[in-house]
Amino acid sequence: GLVLLSGFAAFYPGGAPASVTGSPGDANNCAQCHGGTAATAAGWITSTIPAGGYVPGTTYQITATNSLAGSGKYGFEVSPQNTAGTLLGTLAAGTNSQLISSGKYVTHTSASSAIKAWTFSWTAPATGTGNVTFYGAFALNYKGPTTLSTLLVTEHVNTGISTPTLSNAMISPNPGNGQFTITIPESMRNGDGTLRILNTSGKSVYATKYASKNNSNVVLDLSNLPKGIYIMTLQNASGNKSDKFILK
Repeated sequence: GLVLLSGFAAFYPGGAPASVTGSPGDANNCAQCHGGTAATAAGWITSTIPAGGYVPGTTYQITATNSLAGSGKYGFEVSPQNTAGTLLGTLAAGTNSQLISSGKYVTHTSASSAIKAWTFSWTAPATGTGNVTFYGAFALNYKGPTTLSTLLVTEHVNTGISTPTLSNAMISPNPGNGQFTITIPESMRNGDGTLRILNTSGKSVYATKYASKNNSNVVLDLSNLPKGIYIMTLQNASGNKSDKFILK
């Protein structure tokens, strides 16, 4: 009985079980084992990802800090997922941490009263993945308390042009698989213009003229382009407007 009551280390001393981050895709959170109801807190997961977003294929450092108050043994589990529970990017364990469930989760290697923070690596996923949420669960001792925290990061898009401002035009479907309909905004229908498609490096990969007085829609077939994020620009006597879309 003394061993069972000795605390968190006696329950999962070598790391948390998989699927307890509290994410939409995980069936459980840490309170399932530690009891009670998990609180939520902001800022317990931090990263070296810049404010402008992650660059696909780049490796960053993620730090999970268990800020629960009290004495005892601290543990954690973190997983970067989408809302369907799919792992996004690639995790690599750091000091005092390990990967479980085929690399989907990172957790402590040994619950300790001396270790409250863990830093590990994350390599960002492919272009077009978009937002990634790191879901984290934190526990102190076998009987808790427990807390859930998240970190949302965005994907950086280097367009090579000014920030898109085409808020009154519509690209549909978006994302799309190659067939797109562009609705020309009324402010750009006062004369013929040029429609260009740029890649994320700012290079033009498609261009066409449009007669905006006669037709408010332009239909494009971009199925021959590589999948990814693109920028559409419209230009005529009124000026320029731009917006991004995803070719999936």
